[in-house]
Amino acid sequence: MGDDSITSETLNVYDEKRPFKSEAYLQKSGANGAPVAPRRNKTLKQILNQERDMFLQQRMAGESATKRLKTDDAGASRQDAMEVDARKPSRSVPTYTSVQAPPSLLPAKKYCDITGLVGNYTDPKTRLRYHSVEVYDIIKGFLK
Repeated sequence: MGDDSITSETLNVYDEKRPFKSEAYLQKSGANGAPVAPRRNKTLKQILNQERDMFLQQRMAGESATKRLKTDDAGASRQDAMEVDARKPSRSVPTYTSVQAPPSLLPAKKYCDITGLVGNYTDPKTRLRYHSVEVYDIIKGFLK
């Protein structure tokens, strides 16, 4: 049978220290077991604002001292003048209102010319769109 050095005490599973948490879990946590903050995604508005601010900072740093706005006679500081200029984005910086969108692939919605509701029908004589029979009767009344 062989090896006499194996006994029930050496095969005891309780003698070996086993951590409660796995190593993979411990690597995800920070120092002293503190959890690491999850990564947060930025919204498109935050990204565009950050890019605009970086662009404005580069533009201000690139300007020479002679081209910067001069203070007025009332004693406004150069910092105030730069802040006023920084609030106006240039035309090349994309903003929410300047981003161009392609035309819609969906067909245009058609509305009733009288009520403003969805106009499913068209009068063949006047080419007016109408919503219901009651509106059609009003259109017929226009022709009389």
